[in-house]
Amino acid sequence: MTPADLAGWQADFDAGRYIDAALRAEALTRACQQDARAWHVLGLALGFSGDGRRALECLDTAIRLDRGDASLWDALGVVRMQAGDHAEAARAFRRSLQLAPGAAAVWANASQSALAGGELSDALRYAQRAVALAPQLAHAWFALGNALHGGGHSQDAQAPLEEALRLQPSMAIAQQSLGNVHGALGHLHEAVACQRRALALAPGLVSARINLSALHCALGDAPEAIHEARQALDQDPASFHAWSNLLYALVHDERVGAEEINATHRDFGRQVEARVGLPSGGWRVSFDPARPVRLGFVSGDLRDHPVAHFLRPVWRHLDRKHFRIIAFSNNASADAVTGELRALCDEWHEVARCSDAALDARIRDRAVDILFDLSGHTAGNRLAVFAHKPAPLQIAWLGYPGTTGLASMDFRLVDDMQAPQGRFDAAFSERLLYLPYANVFEPPAGLPMVAPAPQLEKGYLTFGSFNRPSKLSDATVALWGRVLRALPDARLLIGAVSDAELADRLRGRLAAEGVSAERLRFSGRLALADYLALHADVDLALDTQPFSSGTTANFALWMGVPTLTLSGERFVQRLCASRLAAAGLPDFIAETPDDFVALACRWASQPEALAALRAELRERMRIHATRQPVELVRALEGHLRQVWQDYCRTVQGAQE
Repeated sequence: MTPADLAGWQADFDAGRYIDAALRAEALTRACQQDARAWHVLGLALGFSGDGRRALECLDTAIRLDRGDASLWDALGVVRMQAGDHAEAARAFRRSLQLAPGAAAVWANASQSALAGGELSDALRYAQRAVALAPQLAHAWFALGNALHGGGHSQDAQAPLEEALRLQPSMAIAQQSLGNVHGALGHLHEAVACQRRALALAPGLVSARINLSALHCALGDAPEAIHEARQALDQDPASFHAWSNLLYALVHDERVGAEEINATHRDFGRQVEARVGLPSGGWRVSFDPARPVRLGFVSGDLRDHPVAHFLRPVWRHLDRKHFRIIAFSNNASADAVTGELRALCDEWHEVARCSDAALDARIRDRAVDILFDLSGHTAGNRLAVFAHKPAPLQIAWLGYPGTTGLASMDFRLVDDMQAPQGRFDAAFSERLLYLPYANVFEPPAGLPMVAPAPQLEKGYLTFGSFNRPSKLSDATVALWGRVLRALPDARLLIGAVSDAELADRLRGRLAAEGVSAERLRFSGRLALADYLALHADVDLALDTQPFSSGTTANFALWMGVPTLTLSGERFVQRLCASRLAAAGLPDFIAETPDDFVALACRWASQPEALAALRAELRERMRIHATRQPVELVRALEGHLRQVWQDYCRTVQGAQE
C-alpha cells in the first residue's frame, strides 16, 4: 500500500465518508491481501460505518499478519470502543501500549474508551499522559477536553478543545466536542455554531447532526430539531439516537398531528425490533404466581434528577414481602440521591458500561419477572434492550410523555386525567394500566419557606414559567400573549433561560404578541435552592403547550404557586392537569384557550383568594404526600400481581 493510497483513504475517513473509505480499503485488500495495513484501514472504516462484525474480522486478519504492530491493537481498541465493548477495548489498548508505551495517540484513544465506559479518573489520567508525551498532538488535547467535560468540568474543558482546534483546525470531532461543552454551559447558540462548523468540515459526521437536533429542541425550535433528526436518519437509518431525538422533538411540536406522532413512534418500534430480532424468550424465571415478584427498573436517571422525586416514594412503600426491587443504573456518575435510592433496593447493578447484549444477559441472569423502563426516548435510555424483551413482562412509566413504540413493551402506567378511558388507546403500542395518580412527587428536604403573595405588595400580578426553553412553543407564546394583553398591568418572569440570544428572541416573540420588554423578566438556570426561592416573585405559573409541565408544576405547588394549564387532546398536553387534579385544584385546569385566558383574568381579580390558597397549599401538599403514595403503590401492586398471575397461568396452560 503506497503513501498515496493511504492519503486517499485518510481524506475520506477524516471527512466522515466512512463508506467511501471502506470501499477504497476493500480495493486495497484485494490488491494486497498480505498487507496488514490494508486490512487495518478497512477494519477502521467498517467500524466507523457501523459494520462492527466485519471490522473485527478484518482487524483479526491484520493482527495475524503482524502481531507486533501496536497500531493494529490500537485500531482493534477503537473498533471495540465503537461497539460499546469497553472492557475488550481496554485490553486492546493495554496491549498496544505494551508494544509502544510512548504512543500518545494510543493514550488518547484509551482515554476516550475509558470515558465512554464510565471510568472518568482513568480517562483524565490517560489524556493527561497523552498531552505530556505529545503537546503538539491535537488528538491528545481533544481527549483531555472530553475527559474534563465528561467528568463535569465543562468550563475547564473549553481551553483544551480550543487548543486542539488551533493545532488542527480541520478537526471536526473537536468542533463537535466544543459544541457539547458550550451546550453544557448554556451557550446554546454558540453550541449550534460549533456543530455546524463540524458538519462543514465532515458532512458525514452523523453524531454532530444528532447533537444539532437536540440543540434546536433545547432552543424551542422543534421543526428544525425534527428536520435535523430526519437528516441524520437519512444518513444512518439505524441510528438509535437520531430516532429518539426525532420522537422527542415531535412531542414538542404543536404543528405535528397526533396520528403522525403515533405512527412515527411505531415506525421506530418496527425498525429497532427488526434490527435486534424477535424476542428470544428463554427467561430464567419460575412461573409460580404465588412467589415474590422480581421487579427490574432500568434508568439513566437514578441520581439527583426529577425521576428520583417520583420513584423514591414508590420504592419506599412497596411491599417487600411480595416484591423485590432490582435497579439497573445506566449512568456512570453517582451522587447522594443515588445512594438513597440504592439503599431502597434489593439489588443494584451499574450498567452504563454494558453493551446492549451484555445488559440483556444481565437482566436475564437476575431472573427479572417484570421490567420497568423509566426513560422512554430521553437521554440514557436502553430501549434497544427492551426491544429484545429480557423479561417476560415490560412496563413503561415516568421519564417520557408518550409511547415507546415497541410492540415488546406490554404496559404503560397512566391515570384517568392523563389518559381518559378509551381516548388515547390508539396512541400507545402498550396496553394502558390505570392508577389513581399517574405519579407521586417527593420534594427535596429543606424547602424554603413559602413567601407572601407578591401581588398584595406590588399591586399587580406576576405570572411565571420555569419550564425548559424547549417547551416555549409558538402556541405557548401566543397563549401567554393573549393573557398579558387581557391583563395589561401583569408581569411575566421566565426562568431557565441562560442564553442571552434566546432571551432576546423570546422578547421579540412576545413583542409580536403585544407584550413590551418592560413587562418581562428573565432568569438563568439556578441551583435548586435559588430556583425554589425565585417562586417568591411569582403569583401564578403559566403552563406550556403542547408539552405541559411536570416536575416544575410539582415544585411550584410545594412553593405555594399553582399552575394554570390548558388540558388538550394529546397525552403530552395533560401531564400538568393530572398533577393539579391530584392536588385538588380543578379551577386551574382550562379546556380551551378562551377558558385559559378567562381563568387567568379571574384569578388576577381575586388576589386575596389566590394569596389564601398560597398560604395553605404546602400543608395541603403535605397531607397528599402522606396519603397518595400509599394509594398509588397499593394500586400498582394490585396490577402487578394480576398481570403476573395472568401471565403465569398462560405459560402453565401452554405447557399442559
